Amino acid sequence: MQLEDDNILKRVLDCYSIQVENVKLLTSKSGRTTWLIETSDGEKILKNAQMKPTRMLFIAEAHEHLHNNGLPIAKIHRTTQGGLCVGVEDSAFVLYDKVDGNEVIYYDKEQLTRTMKFMAQFHTNSQGFVHSDESKKRGRIGKWQKLYRWKLQELEGNKSIAQGLPLDPFSLMFLSHVDKMLERGRQSLMELDEAAYQNWSKEWIEAKGFCQQDFTMARLIDTEDDLFMRELHSITIDLPSRDIRMLMNKVMKKLSIWDTDLAIQMLQAYDSINPLTEDQYKVLWTDLKFPHLFCSIIHKYYLGQKVSWSDEKYIWALQNIIAVENSKAEFTDQFHSLVPLIKEKKEDS
Repeated sequence: MQLEDDNILKRVLDCYSIQVENVKLLTSKSGRTTWLIETSDGEKILKNAQMKPTRMLFIAEAHEHLHNNGLPIAKIHRTTQGGLCVGVEDSAFVLYDKVDGNEVIYYDKEQLTRTMKFMAQFHTNSQGFVHSDESKKRGRIGKWQKLYRWKLQELEGNKSIAQGLPLDPFSLMFLSHVDKMLERGRQSLMELDEAAYQNWSKEWIEAKGFCQQDFTMARLIDTEDDLFMRELHSITIDLPSRDIRMLMNKVMKKLSIWDTDLAIQMLQAYDSINPLTEDQYKVLWTDLKFPHLFCSIIHKYYLGQKVSWSDEKYIWALQNIIAVENSKAEFTDQFHSLVPLIKEKKEDS
């Protein structure tokens, strides 16, 4: 089997006009394998992902689009035949330059501010993207209502399950907060019928932009001169606010509380590069109000997704998320006073 894998790897590398000097396996997990490829033209990264080549092509085309538009992202290489990826059955390979730098961490406010500016540049540079007919597009723009309804229906279903588990501590804690979360979720769902969401969706479709889907600092490195994106893990056609919401929720979950001052600094940094209108901030507020984090941990628990987690760890995770969601409510209730503060664009942003 190893010999067969080595033969596949050699055939893939032969598709590129590079002189290979050495190959080293770096990681292999979660359906993704990466190798360090030492060449006469410097070090490269070869990545294999268990996804259909048409899907990988969509991501690779977006990667090249961002690079060509000036975003600090590793150069992706085409094959000698002009292809952006090499398909092997139900998986695909891509090759890009290896760039060295320091880790970007969530607890460093300066790096967090720079990350928000990088995200804003990402969204700006994403515009004008036209994918090929051969690639498989993925998008959620205009589909938020369906997603919200599905999450609320699942929450209602899990509520029924929890009511049948009167001795389960996790279920008891869940039941003491679920009605408030359902109320917030339904309010967010109603707000999607307003013009702000409809108009931004239409404008973004016309702009041909995209978001990263799960904007994480793990994809970035600090090269001192600038933050740099090592690779493009995934993309989807959706509003920029999705990336903003995902990263803000991720940061605040690590802090175990919603820090309003930090949230303002993050949004000021983003707005300094890619200014949002008041209506666009309304859409972001709607998405922040929806209890995505709460829905996620409940989904994991009742589906038993985290096999290695103990009951105590699940309870700790739920307590943490409830603290974040409850303190976030104080932030989202101040829309009309906070948006002008964001627009001030303080010097330290």
